[in-house]
Amino acid sequence: MNVIEIRDLSFSYEKEPVLEHINLTVEEKDFLAIIGPNGGGKSTLLKLMLGINKAKEGSIKILGTDPKDSLREIGYVPQNTNVNTDFPIKVIEVVLMGHVDGKRPLFGYGKDEIACAMGALEQVGMQEYAQTKIGSLSGGQRQRVMIARALCAHPKILILDEPTSSIDITGQRDIYELLKELNEYITVIVVSHDISVILEYANKAAHVNKTLSYHDISDKNSTFHTHGNDGHFCEIELLQMLGSESCNTCEEEQPQWRLKP
Repeated sequence: MNVIEIRDLSFSYEKEPVLEHINLTVEEKDFLAIIGPNGGGKSTLLKLMLGINKAKEGSIKILGTDPKDSLREIGYVPQNTNVNTDFPIKVIEVVLMGHVDGKRPLFGYGKDEIACAMGALEQVGMQEYAQTKIGSLSGGQRQRVMIARALCAHPKILILDEPTSSIDITGQRDIYELLKELNEYITVIVVSHDISVILEYANKAAHVNKTLSYHDISDKNSTFHTHGNDGHFCEIELLQMLGSESCNTCEEEQPQWRLKP
């Protein structure tokens, strides 16, 4: 089942083109990594998926419908989790904000909503911090809380923008291992500059720099050439070549180089 279908999508801010002729299909339970240079259009593509920006040319469908009509099916984790860390709010209260049904009891949340929030915290290994103030947590812990908040809505698609940008190496590994577990039952889309997500966790990758080059990287032991001969210098193929023992597209054996996490 295709959960996202983008066809010949172009977008401009005023007269400045940002994305041109984007085509992308994301299948159910894919782990898609989106990479590319700053200013290449990654954030704009996310905003289009989330219905924040409206496509001007081409089409984008989320679970078969317009993005603005499918927000209940999407969990979103923003890049910056350091905003208002001094605000005296507890972890459980942050997670409860993930309920998107629009209902709020007059005197607080209901038992079912609290149970759901605690279940989401348990999923991300943060249940013991439920009564802790969010500002006292580490960057990696706050990111887990934000993932729990997104899970509270029971989404079918989880979108994360640079989820490990301010986290140490150990924390990065923990976050990606968590996403790998969640990917067993949910589609995961990550915008990242962290190449480890490309080689170790994602099964699909998209390089965005105004146009989009798509790669199936399910087979971690082979290189691939899926975008055609369009002059695109592909970081993904370069990383894959360095990480593989041999190149299936060449007769010569490649050096056995491995990128280390």
